[in-house]
Amino acid sequence: MTDKYRFAVLGTPIEHSLSPDIHRIFAEGCGFEWEKDFEYVKIETDKPQLKDTVESLKSVGFSGFNCTMPLKDEIVKYADEKSEQSEFLQVCNTIKINKKDDKFVLSGYTTDGDGMVAGIRYNGVEVTGKNILVFGAGGTTKSVVLSLIRNKANKIIVLNRSKENLDLIHDLFGDPTILFDLLNLENIEKYIKTFDIDILINTSRLGMKGFEEYPSFDPEYNFIKLMKPGSAVVDSVYNPLKTNMIIAAENNNLKTVDGFWMLVYQGVLAFEIWTGKKVPDEYIEKAHGIIKR
Repeated sequence: MTDKYRFAVLGTPIEHSLSPDIHRIFAEGCGFEWEKDFEYVKIETDKPQLKDTVESLKSVGFSGFNCTMPLKDEIVKYADEKSEQSEFLQVCNTIKINKKDDKFVLSGYTTDGDGMVAGIRYNGVEVTGKNILVFGAGGTTKSVVLSLIRNKANKIIVLNRSKENLDLIHDLFGDPTILFDLLNLENIEKYIKTFDIDILINTSRLGMKGFEEYPSFDPEYNFIKLMKPGSAVVDSVYNPLKTNMIIAAENNNLKTVDGFWMLVYQGVLAFEIWTGKKVPDEYIEKAHGIIKR
């Protein structure tokens, strides 16, 4: 190989990101020598700095980058091409940088939703035909909801604290079979009971280190006790790996899927978009083991 692959993850806060560790393992599995052939770094970037950061990455020869919170909506402004999913959702978490006719072309993709579904299925939980309650209304939520629709979930209910963001995602999908409502204890309990929820998915920052750790409406997550035996609780937050919601689910003998799984599988999809190489299953397992430890 003559050209070095250089990638980054952009967002804030970014210090906690495990993406470089994961992509190092993927690179190893695909025969790349770390630092010599392949590099992946963290760059602290908020919305006001995003344009300058993107220009800098292009100028120094980066091949692509990931965007995490709060940039998944913002980065769409700078994508020259978008996948069908990204075009519909107007969110990207993966950008591939190409050069065509001496001009840089940024191609945008979203891998969060398909990564989440792959991680859920890896853990023995099926989404097809299931009733699913989702917390959040940001870029990750949009991608996850679209993937749940494409994988034929039976019923999807989206709850969010901000009515403004809730209205935006409602208008995006415009699907009468999807319910949208405010995230509060009354609604959580109502929808768990009314729709016999099979899977609860948190796609918000709830429980993330550095943000509000407990929901003020139910600091003990007692609503988890309302979920039926055999149901599952899934989190997109991975710092901490065991959020209080995941712990509450474990204490109630429910199936759990921690935030690492969406992280690793959306990373697999991004890596394959960038390099055209398939990550061997054993290296996905290896990434899981290392990060867990």
